[in-house]
Amino acid sequence: MPDLVEAPQNQGKIGEMMHKVLSVLSLLFCFSAIAQKSRVVLSASKTKIEVGETIAFTIESNIEGTTQIDNVPPSFVNSGGINGGISYQMDYNTGNLLIIYTNKEVGAFTKPGTYKIGPAYVKSRSGQSYQSNVITIEVAKKVHLSNGEPSSQQLNEPAFGMIQLNKTSIYEGESIIVGAKVYSRFQPTRIGNYNTFIQRKGIEFQELKNTSRQLQVREEKFHGNMYYTFEYDRNLVFPPGTGSFTLDPFSMDVMQGFKGYSLQSSGASIEIKPLPNGAPNDFIGAVGSFSLQRKIDTTKIKQGEVFKMTVEVSGTGNIQNSLEPELNLPKGFIVYGDPIVSKDISYGVNGAEGSIEYEFNIQVTTSGSITIPGTSISYFDLDDEVYKTVTTNEHSIEVEKDKSLIATEEKKQASDEAIYKQSDSELRLTKEVKSTESIFGSTLFWSGVSAPILCAFLFIFLVKRREQSADEIETKQVIHQKNKELNDLLARSKSLLHSGENDAYYSSIENTLRKAFELKMAFTDTDRILDKSEIFDFLRQTGQTDLLESVRGVFRTCEESRFGFGASANDRQPVLDQLESIIKTLKV
Repeated sequence: MPDLVEAPQNQGKIGEMMHKVLSVLSLLFCFSAIAQKSRVVLSASKTKIEVGETIAFTIESNIEGTTQIDNVPPSFVNSGGINGGISYQMDYNTGNLLIIYTNKEVGAFTKPGTYKIGPAYVKSRSGQSYQSNVITIEVAKKVHLSNGEPSSQQLNEPAFGMIQLNKTSIYEGESIIVGAKVYSRFQPTRIGNYNTFIQRKGIEFQELKNTSRQLQVREEKFHGNMYYTFEYDRNLVFPPGTGSFTLDPFSMDVMQGFKGYSLQSSGASIEIKPLPNGAPNDFIGAVGSFSLQRKIDTTKIKQGEVFKMTVEVSGTGNIQNSLEPELNLPKGFIVYGDPIVSKDISYGVNGAEGSIEYEFNIQVTTSGSITIPGTSISYFDLDDEVYKTVTTNEHSIEVEKDKSLIATEEKKQASDEAIYKQSDSELRLTKEVKSTESIFGSTLFWSGVSAPILCAFLFIFLVKRREQSADEIETKQVIHQKNKELNDLLARSKSLLHSGENDAYYSSIENTLRKAFELKMAFTDTDRILDKSEIFDFLRQTGQTDLLESVRGVFRTCEESRFGFGASANDRQPVLDQLESIIKTLKV
């Protein structure tokens, strides 16, 4: 019987303990919830859009309550209402599970402009309000695309497609907007088996609007008849080369329920005009509108040390295909290797927009107060149809002399001075000879006459030799430095072979080739870069026609890649093999 009484007592104790544990856990959860910092975040699906383009504003918060977005202009038309949702996130700093409340508002702007939206507010059940950040939305004018002319056969079909373009004539490097538009005599509900108008490899393009199976169909009068129409697959295209460029027809199945019609559009042609002659030497291949900034990380440095120079190219156009700016450095400034390149580029109706930052490591081998001339770039302005140049400000830098770098020179100078002193002392120790005979025509006479002349010649010889030695030392240092740079560049090219950095790889190949010819041609001018024309002239003058064609081929492949003119991943290994073969030939 005692056993029967003891069991309920144990169960009671266990229950009491569980109650206490749960109470403690509840208190901890409450304290944790109170300790969590309240936050409200306002974001947008896009920050750069066109008039009429759909945009979604999202409010995320860890506070449950009603939401409101301030400073929404009347030109924003809500098309989807306000949709709410709940999600869960783990806070890995505290180990807490956070509840995130999401509210989304979808719509479009009817007028262009720059709008500051927000802040958004969340009002909790207790009546307290919490505020979010503010975001900026840039709304551009809607780019209207024009059709070509449909054929009489297309007008008689149940549905037909047209390629739309915002321009039919552009300059080399300029972008165009291309879209697909369908005209149908029946109301489409969906599409299938779509094949785009960009089917050839090597064409650079960026999709501007996500394709969607939910078609936005409207009615439109076209060639005297009413059609159901919709637009599809809008892209920003950078056509390669010059001359006539043709877009392939697109095809799709236009469906109404289970019935449908297969259509193929007509093609479209664009005329690509070459850029005008007379491009400045600092032209970076950019077409559009661009600006330039430059910074250095110090204004005081010790001779032989390295500082960082950052050059940023920003603007709108074909910035993604622009070339690296030339720095225009003074003598005694040596650039180590390729720059570190950082890109921040987005694509919109005006082309590629953003910035490319180049970070250079530069060693200073001279000393004193030095002015670094401004860096300049030139681009082709589409509005005025002329080349324009922008230049950064100059920079001044103080370089403290480092005696250890010139120890060799001082030893050499000391050696030369010892020779001078020795020669001078020997002259002073000449014995005086007395004679009653006439001195004119005697050995003593000719010795006295010839000795100063010999000393003058000896002095001139030693000075010239000293200058020659200094030049030889400087030349050897430059050659040694260029050899090191060549090996570094070749190693970098090999390391980039299998990377996804296409521009960096071909830029490294081109820089390596230039450096190899700097060594071969004894090119020591640090104020500029060895030009391709100089390399070609050197090979013609030396009769190396076969090597000239190989060098031309490497430069051509690099340029095609950097301008987006069709170089592919299959070209990488052959161009590296060709580069190594050229370097081997130059060393023979």
